[in-house]
Amino acid sequence: MKSILILHKRKGSVRSVDIAEEMGVSKPSVCNAMKKLRKQKMVYFGDEGNILFTEEGRILAEKVYSKYSLLSKFLTLIGVNQENADREACLMEHAISDETYDCLAAFVHKQGAV
Repeated sequence: MKSILILHKRKGSVRSVDIAEEMGVSKPSVCNAMKKLRKQKMVYFGDEGNILFTEEGRILAEKVYSKYSLLSKFLTLIGVNQENADREACLMEHAISDETYDCLAAFVHKQGAV
């Protein structure tokens, strides 16, 4: 979801091949993931095969991206290099609760880093 959102922001339109290249995975892996996301009504395909978010999908993607961005910012704030911060934020974004996210956001905001 996050990769689709990032690619939408960067390129304006997204196809499965774009996601595969961005994530370094095979196109069949992306196709399987897209089937699951379509079944969950998170994405759909446009007329030209572009991947588009449903309203629910966009809300979820924005939430995941927000967590990722905050975690990456927090990790760099405490001295983690950017490459590690990005990689580890990606792992952490799925595990933290909304409460933890809110507390981290307040902390990072107090530090003037947002």
